[in-house]
Amino acid sequence: MSRTEPNSTEKRFFERFKQKATKIVGDSSALKNLLVKVQNKMDDMEDDDSLKGKIVAYLNLVVRMISNSVSGRYPDMPWHTLVMIVAGLIYFIAPIDALPDFIPVAGFLDDATILAWLGKSFQDDLNKYREWEELNLSR
Repeated sequence: MSRTEPNSTEKRFFERFKQKATKIVGDSSALKNLLVKVQNKMDDMEDDDSLKGKIVAYLNLVVRMISNSVSGRYPDMPWHTLVMIVAGLIYFIAPIDALPDFIPVAGFLDDATILAWLGKSFQDDLNKYREWEELNLSR
């Protein structure tokens, strides 16, 4: 059975990552470093199917959105959305979070739950970015 909301332990860990995200968002070098780490973890998952494939597609979208926002090409990303998504990325790459990644299946499911929750929470912002991307990057 899949969950759509993080449990209390996941939320506590996420709150810590949200504090880190606030600092990272203000430091372009740290943000670029985070995106490289996310990309490396996604590359490791790329050949996997099912849920992992969907997570990789979602992460590719948010990495593009953050990159275009930070570069100034996409100016419409709310600061709060940026901080929350960066916190989710930190949670995703952290080897130790609510359920450590070395625990088979469960270690990935808590990451997936946080990312799915963020995707749902910021769906309007993600959809606006997709529209912007289609209009501006398809030229």
